[in-house]
Amino acid sequence: MDPKLTEVAQVFERFKAAFIGNDFDTCTRLLSQLKVMLTEFRSLPPLFEPTPAAVQELTLARDTYEHAVVLSVKMEDQEAFERDFCQLKPYYTDARDRILQSLQEYPILGLNLLRLLVQNRIAEFHTELELLSSAALENPCIKHAIEL
Repeated sequence: MDPKLTEVAQVFERFKAAFIGNDFDTCTRLLSQLKVMLTEFRSLPPLFEPTPAAVQELTLARDTYEHAVVLSVKMEDQEAFERDFCQLKPYYTDARDRILQSLQEYPILGLNLLRLLVQNRIAEFHTELELLSSAALENPCIKHAIEL
């Protein structure tokens, strides 16, 4: 395994441990470190350069941003949620054909839809809905936001 990838994976494991322990200070510090480290992977958006470890790099980056989104919810930080979701979204759209779908995709997309509703950003809510597949629209996490 690539030494850079190994190092990022180790920091991510420490981040997840802090995340599980609700140690928000450590999470914030490690997340900042992870985001900087991820910039060294040329396989990530917007470049998407084919590299030997592209699948692992894309998956690790997506998992990092998913945790960042959930961390922002735990910390009740709406601005961080929006920032982290914007960083995560290309992994759900542009990288869809490069990596396996995440189990967290629909819950996070549903959270984003709920956020847009709560913030009364109705036009953006409908724009996001138009971007979703028919299968996604049938998911309970997405359906809940639609039914509100």
